[in-house]
Amino acid sequence: MRIRYLLGGCLVISAAIAFYLVASNSPHTTAMWAARGNLLPGQLISGRDLEIRKVRFETQARSYLSAEQSIVGMLMTRAVMDNELIPTMAVSQDLDVLSKALIVLPVGREYISSVLHSGEKIDLYSVSKEAPFKAALIGEDLGLLAFNQKGIDFNNLVNLTLIVPMESVELLLSNTQEGNFRIVQHISR
Repeated sequence: MRIRYLLGGCLVISAAIAFYLVASNSPHTTAMWAARGNLLPGQLISGRDLEIRKVRFETQARSYLSAEQSIVGMLMTRAVMDNELIPTMAVSQDLDVLSKALIVLPVGREYISSVLHSGEKIDLYSVSKEAPFKAALIGEDLGLLAFNQKGIDFNNLVNLTLIVPMESVELLLSNTQEGNFRIVQHISR
């Protein structure tokens, strides 16, 4: 009889330990902001535009806005659809963002640094195709919104999406027609 009680006690203790191990290794949820309806670029965010969603994240939690920070009164910089989590790059406190445009430029993959990341500031230079080769600055402090490192087309080009001041769009596009330009990354100190 004592052996049964001892064996039963061991089973209860081992079940409790197994439950603790499973519960402690389960993915944790994080409270994130989600759109209650469609949010459009240029729209100021109000409390009724948002809802909190508990989400399990393995890796990409930094790409979305945590509900721990307030984003009411900020400006949408890109469209976010109904029920979509709100990406960090989709909002801004800077009202000057409305005076900027997005430009997609194809760049040869050999001219893109392996340490280039979305959110960085870059300068864009146009380089002459004939000797003597000369470089001219055509875009300064441009924001790199996105690029797909895997999105290489048949011409070995990668599309960069740049945030450009409206007054620089014409100059930039007229100097990038032949695609002979170089990217200079800013180094953070």
